[in-house]
Amino acid sequence: MSVDLLIDGLLGLGMIVLALQVVSERTVLRSIILFVVFGLVMALAWTRLQAPDLALAEAAIGAGVTGALMMMAWRRLLIINPEHSADTPRGRSAVAIPVALLSTALVATIGLSALNIEPHIDTAGRVALDEMTDTGLGNPVTGVLLLFRNLDTLLEMAVLLIALLGARAISAPARPEEAAVVETTTPLVGALLATLVPLSILIATHLLLAGTNEPGGAFQAGAVLAAGGVALVLTARLQPAKRPGLATQLAVTAGLLAFVGIGVGIMAFGETLLALPGTWAVYLIETAMMVSIGLTLALLFAGAPALVGRRA
Repeated sequence: MSVDLLIDGLLGLGMIVLALQVVSERTVLRSIILFVVFGLVMALAWTRLQAPDLALAEAAIGAGVTGALMMMAWRRLLIINPEHSADTPRGRSAVAIPVALLSTALVATIGLSALNIEPHIDTAGRVALDEMTDTGLGNPVTGVLLLFRNLDTLLEMAVLLIALLGARAISAPARPEEAAVVETTTPLVGALLATLVPLSILIATHLLLAGTNEPGGAFQAGAVLAAGGVALVLTARLQPAKRPGLATQLAVTAGLLAFVGIGVGIMAFGETLLALPGTWAVYLIETAMMVSIGLTLALLFAGAPALVGRRA
C-alpha cells in the first residue's frame, strides 16, 4: 500500500467518523467544535485533490464562517434563556438510519456512475479552453465564469445582494454583546487578530491575482476576506451599526455595478452584451466582486446593515 493511498484512506475514514460524531453528539458546543474539525479535514481532502482554492474556501466558509455562525447562535440562545440546558434532546428519530442508508446508496450510485462514464473528446470544457487562447486567461474556470457563463456569474452576484436585503428585512438588528463570542480581555486575542486579519487580506489578494492563470478567483478570495471580517466581529473589533454609510453601500454593490457597467458599456463599441474588452476588465470586475462578496458575507454573519469600529 502506497503512502498516498494510506493518507487518502485516512482522510476519507476521518470525514466519515467526524460526520457521525457531529450528528450523534449530545452536547451542542461539542457538536459545533467537531463540525469545525470536519471542515478542516475536508479542506485537507480538497488539497489532496489538487484544488487549493476550494480548500481555502472550505476552511474559510465551511469551517470558519459557518462554525463561528453556529457558535454565535449558540451564545445567543444562552443569552435569551440562560437557564435552558445547552444539551441536545436525547431522543433519536426513527427515520435517521433509513435516511442515512439511502443517502449512502445515492452517493455510491452517483460515484460508480461517474467512474463508468466514457470521456468524450469534444467536451464543453475543451471547446471553451480552445476558444480562450486570445483572452489572455490561463485558468479555464475563470474564463468560463466570466466569458462563457458571464450571465450566470452576474446573476449570482445579484442573488447575493438580494439575500443581504432579504436578511435585513426579516431580522432584528444584532446587539454588540450578542455578536461577540470571544471576550476582548482574553489573552492573545489582539496578537491573533494582528496575524489573522492581514493574512486573510494577503491570501485573498493572492487568490484574486492568481485566478486568471491558476486556481482561485473572486469567490474564493471573497470567502477568505470574509473570514477575516468575521474574526473582527467575533472579537467585537467591528460592531453592528443600524444604518449603512455610503462606503458600505458602494462596497456591497461594487461587483454588480462593475459587471453591469462594463458589460453594458461595451455595447457602445459594437460588441455583444456582457462581452469583456480585455484582461484589465477581468481584473477590475474580479476585484469589485471580491470586495462585495467579502463584505456581504461579513454583514450576513453579523446580521447587521453595516459594521463600525469599536469605540474606545
